[in-house]
Amino acid sequence: MQIFAFGINHRSAALPIRERYAIGAEKMGEFLQRGARLPHVEELAVLSTCNRVEVYAVSKHPRQAKQQLVQFLAEFQGADRAEIEKHNYYHLGNDAVLHGFRVAGSLDSLILGESQILGQVKEAYRVALEAGTTGRLLNKFFHRVFSVAKRIRTETAIAAHPVSVSYAAVVLAKQIFGNLEKKKALILGAGKMSSLAVKHLKASGVEKFYIANRTLERAEEMARQFGGEAIPFSNFEKWLEDVDLVLTSTNSPGYLIDGELLQAAFRRRKNTPIFFIDIAVPRDVSPDVNQLGNVFLYDVDDLGAVVEANKEGRFREGERALMIVEREVSEFAKVLRTFEVVPTISSLQKKIEKICQVEIDKAFQRLPNLDADSREVVENMASAIIKKVLHDPMVTLKEDHVQSETVDYAALVRKLFRLDEI
Repeated sequence: MQIFAFGINHRSAALPIRERYAIGAEKMGEFLQRGARLPHVEELAVLSTCNRVEVYAVSKHPRQAKQQLVQFLAEFQGADRAEIEKHNYYHLGNDAVLHGFRVAGSLDSLILGESQILGQVKEAYRVALEAGTTGRLLNKFFHRVFSVAKRIRTETAIAAHPVSVSYAAVVLAKQIFGNLEKKKALILGAGKMSSLAVKHLKASGVEKFYIANRTLERAEEMARQFGGEAIPFSNFEKWLEDVDLVLTSTNSPGYLIDGELLQAAFRRRKNTPIFFIDIAVPRDVSPDVNQLGNVFLYDVDDLGAVVEANKEGRFREGERALMIVEREVSEFAKVLRTFEVVPTISSLQKKIEKICQVEIDKAFQRLPNLDADSREVVENMASAIIKKVLHDPMVTLKEDHVQSETVDYAALVRKLFRLDEI
């Protein structure tokens, strides 16, 4: 069994491509359960965020399993398999483990050190657990992933001066308006990203918040938290006439705002500037609004300048974090090799026990007058001999298999004892 990972992210594919493969929360359970039934897939988990769609899986035949999952992802999303093949990356074994550690530790994020990704990885694992598509290997892997991410947070300063997509949005807003005091903001979506953005905007002086969400109760909860006003999602466009900033982060399948809708609002707002930051995937705001004057639109792929401004300060801490990751990959490799040898040890023990039981039965047939106590003494003696004979080989097998990078001791034992013939 081997762990492998494949996917597309902000480095391998532009936003219009990524959003075609983003799997919404409402469809994730179905994807996992159907994907886990593919012939070569043993375990499965999927991470889908605004910057990446990644599949983590376990298989005896990883390359075949990967091809099956690529085909399934394309069909599930009604997309082009050739497009995935063109833009995806693939990691196997230790490389997959390294990638997973880097992702959860925010070393592979658009903004180095951002804090949201670990929560997103934990949620992806929770959903896979709930769907019943993880097993011993992925469970062990994700537990180590969380441990490594915690080490990075506590042993480095990579998260100093918090920077996130939401924070970057505020930085861009300040570049447009100079000062955010007394500005009004419309927030579409009441999830974690929106909540964090409102927190940053409020700290930067934004005076008024209008919060719209499909579930009104969630909008009201956020409004109470930040002193804003919950408004109906069904006619949020009325507030476009009055606000200075619009931040969108919903799970809408199509555009919520386009040039035609905004043009109608502009006739009533006298063409004053309006700033959009669209951190949703798929996007909430159509690119055609850029054709209107005094409209400033940024999506998650437009945050590069802000990212660059923060890279230098976090780069040194990122190098320290990478050293932690590399050591952890080496340690987890030992765990993986132990996983590989356990089935061999189990098969060896079963074979010896079976042989011993056959011989005990033969002995009892030749000694029919043995009483129950005597039979128990013989059986206990046989069991003790098995344990003592197998103890040293099993310990040595585990140790040598972990330490060796070249000799496959498990395969050697299976051949010597003909375990594959059982």
